[in-house]
Amino acid sequence: MHTLALPCPTLIGRTDDLATLHLLVDRAGKGQGGVALVSGEAGIGKSRLLAGVKTYAASHGFLLLQGSCFPTDHAIPYAPLLDLLRSHFSSQPIALPPPEVEPIAQAFLSDVGHVLADGTSLPMFTSLDPEQEKRHLFTALAHFFTSEANKHPVLLIIEDMHWSDDTSLEFLHYLARHCLAHPLLILLTYRSDEVQPSLRHFLAHLDRERLAQEISLLHLTGREVEAMLRAIFALPPSARLELPEPIYTLTEGNPFFLEELLKSLISTGDIFYENGRWQGKPLGELRIPRSVQDAVQQRTDCLHERARHVLSLAAVAGRRFDFTLLQQLTHHDEQELLSVLKELIAAQLVVEESEERFAFRHALTRQAVYADLLVRERKGLHRAIAETLERLAAPALDTYLADLAYHFYEAGAWEKALEYGQRAGERAQAMYAPYAVSYTHLTLPTILLV
Repeated sequence: MHTLALPCPTLIGRTDDLATLHLLVDRAGKGQGGVALVSGEAGIGKSRLLAGVKTYAASHGFLLLQGSCFPTDHAIPYAPLLDLLRSHFSSQPIALPPPEVEPIAQAFLSDVGHVLADGTSLPMFTSLDPEQEKRHLFTALAHFFTSEANKHPVLLIIEDMHWSDDTSLEFLHYLARHCLAHPLLILLTYRSDEVQPSLRHFLAHLDRERLAQEISLLHLTGREVEAMLRAIFALPPSARLELPEPIYTLTEGNPFFLEELLKSLISTGDIFYENGRWQGKPLGELRIPRSVQDAVQQRTDCLHERARHVLSLAAVAGRRFDFTLLQQLTHHDEQELLSVLKELIAAQLVVEESEERFAFRHALTRQAVYADLLVRERKGLHRAIAETLERLAAPALDTYLADLAYHFYEAGAWEKALEYGQRAGERAQAMYAPYAVSYTHLTLPTILLV
């Protein structure tokens, strides 16, 4: 069976952008740290560009530290940093963190405490007011990152900053000021059409203090779309292409939409491999989807019913989802669920991140599947996920308070949503994020009581 080279095997139209980021990596390697911002609309190619930078940095001896923000992270203090630290600590062969990490581990004990040996005694912060405690934690975090950078250059990546909590933005501004004399490059991505007030404030600070260099990714040109199609279909320059103009007009040069459109046309049989080459129906007969949602829907229609159900559950669960949670929700045995996930991976809707964790290949894919559900369907699935997560997470419930508040809220279970929202606020206060406390305590209950 012949398959197209999707995602596109070549990074098209980003040569200058990649060269700029390589230069910043080189400077960081020589001890001239800084901040790079990569912005653009959803699907424009930010993650693909980052993949190229990560490969280059790793080949030059950089330690890669990466975290992500998710839609529910606005009210979770330090959410992307916790994501980054969990990933980093879980990959370490040692049982104990180095001394400079101890204050961080103490502050985040319920989240990253699993990396500590049983019975480890860590120093507590002295009794300070919340603002002083937050500054103490900022100092400890910054010391950890700069100390790591002084051992070996560090590329610190956080994706999707448009979903970041305010405390993380405040810390990253602090770190940006303190990384300039260290081999530490901070690389942040965000959607330029989804900038929230707190992110806008953060970006203004970086710009005013000249702390960052920004790369704004533009739509691909018609010629670049043609080059992308030739790379995907492995066609020589002399081969004739019939699709570039209508595809360019429809996708407006958005690489992700272009790839989703091609996958949709293949799944419906409008593009097919025959007689040793890729062929297509006449242009007037093609069932061309008009949006990413249409493209994803055409592909999901070709899945088996069990796979569609699991995909819907996963979309309600979030961009990332756990195998154990899905297994509890679907009552499939391990082999049945693995078979379904393999079908979703083969359809390039889902990727495997680890033995336990899977994720949608792109946030837009998840949004398209979620949007296709009826409101009543969503509420029922949110309730099922909330109740299952509540049961599974009972031994470490504090880690999932915000998730539980979100799912119970979307399910219309107001009392549970309020209970977990208040507990999440109290936990935010314990992590020295008074603004997050205000958001969780005031905004959520206000919404619930309207």
